[in-house]
Parts: sequence; structure tokens; C-alpha cells
Amino acid sequence: MLYISEGLDVQIEMVKKVFALGGSVIKQHLSNLGELADALPDEEQFVVICGAGHLKKHQDAVRDHVNNSKTDMVGIAATRLNAKTLRTLVDGSSPKIPETVEEVEEKASTGQDIIMGGLNPGFSTDAVSAVVAELFDADLFILTDVDGIYSEDPSENSEAEKKDQISADELLEMVSGHNVPGNYDVVDETAVSIIKRSNIDTRLIEGTPENIREVEADRGTKIVTE
Repeated sequence: MLYISEGLDVQIEMVKKVFALGGSVIKQHLSNLGELADALPDEEQFVVICGAGHLKKHQDAVRDHVNNSKTDMVGIAATRLNAKTLRTLVDGSSPKIPETVEEVEEKASTGQDIIMGGLNPGFSTDAVSAVVAELFDADLFILTDVDGIYSEDPSENSEAEKKDQISADELLEMVSGHNVPGNYDVVDETAVSIIKRSNIDTRLIEGTPENIREVEADRGTKIVTE
């Protein structure tokens, strides 16, 4: 997508890559977050959507006392704190954390990279990332603490099969009905539905600095929409 600046004969090439940076990845790399930041692309504009990670405990503290929307709002605040932390380590990124889709589009029009958290109650990090990828017709990379999508939970079944690719329809069957605020499945149902409806090129990979640097490599699991 190209953005034509108002009053200026300038065209800015917009976002090509969107990264859903899972909370579990942030938690694992909190002591070396700079390595993740340094692995992000230098020459292409990107958006990173951060999960709550270790701050999920704040959601857990209120989950049994308030409704899901209020629980989600706590989670959104947590994701934005993680985004603010990562943003300080990414040179040239927008200094403001967007809080609406309109703000995401506005910040992207400047050519700056964007580090952000959640937007709306009921939407996981993956779902927000799918919306942003849809907005810019960008590729989506879901960065998690596992190396791909398995036929079953590999922590419970050592014989679970890792899939090199999976159809969006098959993935929807796997995750349907499993959404819980702050505790989503491998990829949550809303995210997969958005990926499917807009044929978003999507790959789920383990969120390591090496994999982020070589994000185009054939790793993890590709989600096929056609």
C-alpha cells in the first residue's frame, strides 16, 4: 500500500510485515529484550503487536471478580506496557503507542515502525495482529514459544505431529470455542477467521532472534487460506 502525503508530492510505502509477539516470548526474553529488538527488520516498515506475558498475572487477579470486558481492559494495559518497553529499544519507531486502528494507520503513514499492544476487549494479540495485517495487506508472523502448530498439545503427547502447513479451516476446527481472555489457544478463533477472510500470508514460528532475522525462511507452520 502507498500513502500519498496531503499537500506533499511524496509516496510512503507502507507496512509489509506484522509481528504478533506473544506474551510468552516476551516473558522468556525479558532479560535480553534488546536482542529481539535488534532482530527486527532494518529496511522494511513493520508493526509489532505485543502480548501481556508475565503481566498476565494482573488479569488473573481480577478474572473471578469482574466480567470479561473488564478483564480484557487490564490485559490491554499490560500489553501496552510491554509495547512501551520494547519501543524504547527500537530506533525510529513511533513514540506513541496507538490505541485505535485509525491511530495505527495514521502512525504508519509517517513511515515509522510501530510497536503497540491491544486495542479492543475480546481481541487477542493474534486477532489484533490479523486486523493490522489485513489493514495493510501485509504478511503476518505469529511469534510464539513453540516451533509450530501440532496435531495435539506436544506438552501432553510426545507423539504429536508438527505440521509444516495447515489450512485455515482445519485450524478453525482445532481452536473453535477455546477463547478465554488472556489465555488463548495456539492461534485464537477470531484471528484465524480474519486470516481466512482476507487470505493473509501467515506463518507461526518460534519467537527467537534468529527466526525473526530470517523470518522469510521456511520454518514453523504456514497457515494456508486457499
